[in-house]
Amino acid sequence: MTLSQYEHLVIRDPGPAPTAVELAQLESVLGASLPRSFKQYLQVANGGYLEYVVEIATESGETEPISFCGLFSTTSSGGEIFADEIALHRESMQMPIGILPFACDGGGSTAFLDLTPTGSGRVVAYVHGLPEWAGKRTQSALVELASSFDEYVAKLKVDREAIVDHLSHDVANMNDLSAMREFIELAIPEWLQDPELSNAVREAQQMFNRS
Repeated sequence: MTLSQYEHLVIRDPGPAPTAVELAQLESVLGASLPRSFKQYLQVANGGYLEYVVEIATESGETEPISFCGLFSTTSSGGEIFADEIALHRESMQMPIGILPFACDGGGSTAFLDLTPTGSGRVVAYVHGLPEWAGKRTQSALVELASSFDEYVAKLKVDREAIVDHLSHDVANMNDLSAMREFIELAIPEWLQDPELSNAVREAQQMFNRS
């Protein structure tokens, strides 16, 4: 597992930083200039996995955490490609020029950077509705997440429930556990004061010590 950091975020397995040519090509396809902060973000998060959540408003008036964990990339080495996602959403959603899809949740929801003249750099998301039995949002909707990319980043919180679940079910060997612990120590410096999380790390460690 390779880790990088942007502000308080820890990104897992990012691709290589984009070249100046790749950024120019992306802006050409997008039809807009990228904000400086987004270019800085791409230097360490050009693809990869972001285990953080942002709260969204639902039709019930309550909020619900959603993780746009799959990060798009300028090249295939980092994950889904920006240019492909732009073409896909322009065809399927009639998305206008200047809107950049940059991350997805793996369940049909996508986060966008709105660089149109009226969007002014806000972050919006198409949030896919879920079946009623899921007990969460049932209606698909376009929602505003933040007025800027910087504000969006500031709103992101580490998805500790997903981390506990990974420790309980997805850690296959000591290398996995060491990598996960490195991520936790960077993303949640106070993790030893979190009983559930520290117990999950301890139980995973004990499992491998017994094997």
